[in-house]
Amino acid sequence: MDHWKKQSIDSFLIEIENYFLDCSADSFQNQSIINKVNKEELQYLLDRLDLAKIVGVSHKLILNETLKNKEKNKFSYFILRSKNIPLEVNHLDETKKSVFIRLAENYFEEKNNFLIYSISELFDRGYVVKEEDELFTKQLFKKIQSESDFEKWSMLRFAVKLNDSEKFTLAYQKQRELFVILSLKLNKPISFNFPNLLGVLNNAIQHYRESGDIILKATQVYKQFNEIIKLDARKGNFAKKLNEYHLNKPIQNKKFEEIVKLLFAELS
Repeated sequence: MDHWKKQSIDSFLIEIENYFLDCSADSFQNQSIINKVNKEELQYLLDRLDLAKIVGVSHKLILNETLKNKEKNKFSYFILRSKNIPLEVNHLDETKKSVFIRLAENYFEEKNNFLIYSISELFDRGYVVKEEDELFTKQLFKKIQSESDFEKWSMLRFAVKLNDSEKFTLAYQKQRELFVILSLKLNKPISFNFPNLLGVLNNAIQHYRESGDIILKATQVYKQFNEIIKLDARKGNFAKKLNEYHLNKPIQNKKFEEIVKLLFAELS
């Protein structure tokens, strides 16, 4: 093994233990070494890395334990996204809470983007949504006190329903389009600062053109199209944008349409 690589790994082993104790910083000096090792070097690192001892629990409960403490969120996210570090992700703790539930609790309280994105990392590690996750998400709905809470809850609900890293990542990237459809379903703007659905659709037909067909289908399925046309009667902006859309419609995002149909079965 290269002397300098070994030195970096040895420094990493010291630094990660210190980072667990204080992860107020966004990173530590040698953290990237975990992704730059060959098979021999990785084995050397893993033979000496004892996360269970550092955290103070059995190996199967490492993430469950660190996620209990929001001050450890950066540490939790680091080990979760560091795929060369083996972690158990499907174990329930003594309170029957999953790693997903711990992540969801933190996200619902803070709406921290790295926490919601870490759900994709969790799926990448082979996480399977559990009955406890579905029950938790349903119960969490009762705690919604604002539109912001509802938006956060919706993203968690999407994660539970999709149960897949690639699908959830796309849903996260296309959440604005999903909130257009949710707005149509609930008959009010969700996550958009418009007074009515006409504003939502004017914006959507202009900016989310690759998803235009499925959005327009939603206006019909949820019986909103005629009302939107009535609201548009005075200025006619939506009618103009709709006509232009049909004349110059781009190729539609079929993968996103599949996601929509999984989340909103009535649009299949």
